[in-house]
Amino acid sequence: MRAVAKINIFLKVVGKRGNYHELVSRFIRYEELYDEIFLEEGEEECEIVGVDIVKEQNTIYKAYKALQKVAPEIKDFMRHRRVRIKKKIPFGAGLGGGSSDAATFLLLLNKEANLALDPSTLAKVALEVGADVPFFIYGYKAANVEGIGEIIEPFEDDVPKIELKLLPLHCNTAKVYKHFSNHYLLSNKKEAQALIQKSSKEILHTLSPLEANDLYKSALVLCPNLAPFANSWYLSGSGSTLFRSKE
Repeated sequence: MRAVAKINIFLKVVGKRGNYHELVSRFIRYEELYDEIFLEEGEEECEIVGVDIVKEQNTIYKAYKALQKVAPEIKDFMRHRRVRIKKKIPFGAGLGGGSSDAATFLLLLNKEANLALDPSTLAKVALEVGADVPFFIYGYKAANVEGIGEIIEPFEDDVPKIELKLLPLHCNTAKVYKHFSNHYLLSNKKEAQALIQKSSKEILHTLSPLEANDLYKSALVLCPNLAPFANSWYLSGSGSTLFRSKE
């Protein structure tokens, strides 16, 4: 099953909730770039192959553990199954690769194990894994995402053709958010919410890259190799992937 990438057309940090930042953002699915998730017969419970990540830190395994709380029978289903990941979305790129993998795994298990869980239940499970994960549960082409990822509203969008620039950089999400918290003010929530009424094409034609993404300035400090592109390329998430409209 394909686990597609996402792009943040704009991203505004508008508050804090405990250890989490509250966002207002436009997410779009980027179908041209995706990982692939396969279920196979295996010799151990929920073996994960294809990526060099400690199992307990893998978003797929975290999703598996979270799913057991609402569907404990999944443990028996996965007792002799492995998950194979064919990875194409770079790590630390702001494209939601790990989040998409986790959501796709939940959708795959829901189908293959006949769990019959509705999307809202799966989305609650997904939120335990990470703030971006619920977006991928619903399969919306575009959505306005708010809060810590739990508020997802589909949006009939005018999305331009997007060009990506994948750089060999890893922007640490936690460090980018920490730097932002230490050095920059939160965005005005009302002004941020005004953006959710605008199409992606309009946003990219009216906001500069640094205006569109509150995390861009912090990403530039932590990943200075982004600097040559900051005037003309937009940043997805906390980086390091850059994008721009081809229209």
